[in-house]
Amino acid sequence: MMTAVILALCLGACIYGATFVCKATKDKQITIFKKQGFVLDFIKRGIAVLLFCSYFVHVVCREVISEQIGLSGDLFSPFGYVGIAVIDWLTAIAVAFAIVAPFFNRKPAKDTCVVLGFLVILLNVVFIEPISVSILGELQITHWRTILYLCILVLLTLICGLEFAQVLVEKDFNSISNRLLKVGISVLLYSLAFMPMYFLQLLFGNAGEVPEDFNVTHRLIIYGSIIIPLLIYFTQSKKSYEDRYFLLLMLSLSAIIQFFSFQSFRRGAQIFPAHLCNTAIILIFIAYVFKLKGLFYFTYFVNVLGALCAILLPNVTHQFTAMADLDFWYCHYYAFFLPLLGVALGIFKRPTLKLIATSLIVFTVYVVVVMCMNTYLNGTQFGGYDNGKYAANYFFLYDDFFVDKFAFAVPLKYDFIFQFTINGSTMQMYPVYNLAIYVAFMVLIFVMWGFYTIIFKVCDSHRELARRKKLRRVDHLNLLKELDGRPQNTPLSPEGEHMIRIKNFSKTYDGAEKKSVDNLSLEIHDGEVFGFIGHNGAGKSTTIKSLVGIQSITEGSIEIEGFDIARQPLEAKLRMGYVSDNHALYEKLTGREYINYVADLYMVSEKDKKERIEKFVKMFQLEHAIDNEIKSYSHGMKQKTMVIAALIHNPKVWVLDEPLTGLDPTSAYQIKECMREHANAGNIVFFSSHVIEVVEKICDRIAIISGGKLRRVSTIEEIKKEGLSLEQLYLQYAQKKDEPEENPQG
Repeated sequence: MMTAVILALCLGACIYGATFVCKATKDKQITIFKKQGFVLDFIKRGIAVLLFCSYFVHVVCREVISEQIGLSGDLFSPFGYVGIAVIDWLTAIAVAFAIVAPFFNRKPAKDTCVVLGFLVILLNVVFIEPISVSILGELQITHWRTILYLCILVLLTLICGLEFAQVLVEKDFNSISNRLLKVGISVLLYSLAFMPMYFLQLLFGNAGEVPEDFNVTHRLIIYGSIIIPLLIYFTQSKKSYEDRYFLLLMLSLSAIIQFFSFQSFRRGAQIFPAHLCNTAIILIFIAYVFKLKGLFYFTYFVNVLGALCAILLPNVTHQFTAMADLDFWYCHYYAFFLPLLGVALGIFKRPTLKLIATSLIVFTVYVVVVMCMNTYLNGTQFGGYDNGKYAANYFFLYDDFFVDKFAFAVPLKYDFIFQFTINGSTMQMYPVYNLAIYVAFMVLIFVMWGFYTIIFKVCDSHRELARRKKLRRVDHLNLLKELDGRPQNTPLSPEGEHMIRIKNFSKTYDGAEKKSVDNLSLEIHDGEVFGFIGHNGAGKSTTIKSLVGIQSITEGSIEIEGFDIARQPLEAKLRMGYVSDNHALYEKLTGREYINYVADLYMVSEKDKKERIEKFVKMFQLEHAIDNEIKSYSHGMKQKTMVIAALIHNPKVWVLDEPLTGLDPTSAYQIKECMREHANAGNIVFFSSHVIEVVEKICDRIAIISGGKLRRVSTIEEIKKEGLSLEQLYLQYAQKKDEPEENPQG
């Protein structure tokens, strides 16, 4: 009763004092609070540090409830102890929020801290006597363990009171029901992380099979080690940095609490947390709290692999609900996915080869140290081999764990034993066996590095895909807005319906300092055969690839018959036929199969498809080869097949990139005639070529590009009036690669 009164007085004094502090801070009535909230935050964080230290000592010390259940498995007074266990469970969650929340400006965390904290304080006050009994085995209010527990409750009360007082002063009572719902969800989400180790054994006794040899239980645990981090990643990756960091800090705190709550059951040399994954739990927590890159990347390269090996090859002998088993799985789960999530969620940057080298040095030091510890502790007063177990067996360098699983390791261990004596104690080492384990693990670390590299690429692809989808959604909404109620299959620019229109087009490739094409503007109208000429590297193919939608546009826009190629790509491409310069054909198909395939893509009717194939096959004299595989075709036959495929849907715009290269005179003549015929039908033919005579003979207009800039646009007649040949004009501009742009219409 006296304890309850003391706690109630502390709570009242805390709320009153916190209200005064918050009000003084807000009204700036006291000179020490010149910067609003600074001192209050400092006080809360100081109390949080004290709370962590106090609760850590409480966790490390053995409790009767966990000791009796954990060691004997007996279910005594089950209903009473289940209730006490639930209070212990909720207290752990509340304390964790009270420790972490003051360091973050997260309203949901502070709400959970206040609501759950006051609930836990109330439950602990009401049931303080049975809780004291569960800690000590009997009621001893004056015992230091009870006093420590009361101090924890007082510190928890102070933090909750300060947070609640701030809510009162700021009158922040909006969306109470919604905030309470979030509190409930937070408690549920963190409940598995902070579940007392003894809870399942308290409820079910020693139940479940031993998870080993990939039995059902073992497989489920392995699946969980994959599914849980993936769920965390996909649910948290889009949240703010503060939310992601808060979650990982809470999980690392949970790892510390769970690990040291069982550590008190260890005996002799086993009290040293020197196993690889034991050290991981401590190092991960320190790395997250203080943002220490060196410690973090050691856990990332070394401990993740060690934990994965332990999950796949577990060293467990108890049934699943036993505390020893749960301690093993909690420890290795955290050691496995906390470092992975640290990089995946962006708390730490992706590692470099320099960091992996540092990690290997630290790992080498670790192996040497634990090898010496194993040798010394097993040869001194800690005892060597007792009841089937060595006193010290860190990183499994001393016992037969690996020998039992890999028979070829037997001679490595027992054929090379090194013995020596220190102060009358016989020491025994297995240097070759230990070296073999070390080398094998080093190889696996580099395998993990390769695996990480693959995962990074997958993540980058996933992020890039998500970014593009988001941009497409934004572009689609903007497009609908600009169409102003018109159907999506109508041109965005109706005034450009009978032309190709290129406006201020520029293209810069990734990593390049200079633009490949710089501020090019051009209009090509229906009925024209338009020649696009320039030296190698002038920007012809770059322009054409952007024109047909193969590559992105850095600046400006390109419209095909009024459809923007970047924003209405499907409609624009349906109106184009494209003949590339690389003969990209499916060579295991016959010519007819390939043309049919392209026609189906463009939704050409069966009647039109049949008529056009017959027409073009006859025109290009391919009757003898159309049903042979394309891989048997000559260069000219492949070029003709590409031309037929580009014309099969009768496009308004026909684009050809170097279509006559390598063709015999007959094939070249046939394609030129086809180009002229297509333009005379009211369509556009746009092509690039190095053959000046051909351009001069069949084109209505030409454009000359040099050094990425458009130098001249003229009709053939205009050039002749100047007394120049096209070849002379081309050579004149080809020599001006780096000169300022002239008036291209001149």
